[in-house]
Amino acid sequence: MASRILSLPIRAVRKALSPISSRFNAMLFDWRSRHREYLSRQLLFDTIVGFVADCQIEGDYLEFGCFGGGSLVDIFHTMRGHHRLANVQFFIFDSFEGLPEPTGLDANEFRRYERGQFACSLDQYIANIRRQGVPIERARCIPGWYDKTLNAELKKNLRIKKASIVLIDCDLYESTVPVLDFIADYIQDGTVLIFDDWFSYKGRLDLGEARAFNEWLAKNPRIHATEYHKAGRTMISFIMKVD
Repeated sequence: MASRILSLPIRAVRKALSPISSRFNAMLFDWRSRHREYLSRQLLFDTIVGFVADCQIEGDYLEFGCFGGGSLVDIFHTMRGHHRLANVQFFIFDSFEGLPEPTGLDANEFRRYERGQFACSLDQYIANIRRQGVPIERARCIPGWYDKTLNAELKKNLRIKKASIVLIDCDLYESTVPVLDFIADYIQDGTVLIFDDWFSYKGRLDLGEARAFNEWLAKNPRIHATEYHKAGRTMISFIMKVD
């Protein structure tokens, strides 16, 4: 009898809370659905930064294609949790005018992008990352079209020794080719390459960043890639090895 009496208020509480619980679960599902891409991306960054720290991969962070600064902000704050990465410098390469006019393979029937897409001015980019807590003295921005700026003279001026993480968010095959040629000397055992748009062309690996990467590996037989983590709809990463 006593247990039956005690169960009455418990059932009443459960009944009263049931609508609240249902609304909470619905809100949680909605939030997770809307942020799934970001959470997947952040997990990739956490994993890669942790790998670089644990394996003591020395070198700087290079990003090609930065849009509004979200990737740099996330990577920077993720690195703050690892004291071994306190001296990493951040080099950001972008036209700051959006994408170039798609040509060649990028202008075929799989054309996905337009000239000027993802444009963010240099001033706006700097304001964005500063507002999100990235000290501007840690981030060096190099404006310009890759086929014009990524050359030996720029390497001499930047004085980058090695790269620990390289994020390639070029979208286009023609933009990715000069980027990979530029970073070849910075690759070391343990460097992690992240491609933001690997699967953007219906998963075809003969287009976009994937094609450029596979051609680059064939051209540089001393460099090897081991597939690492994937994220979101189109991202993939590789751990590099150099003979």
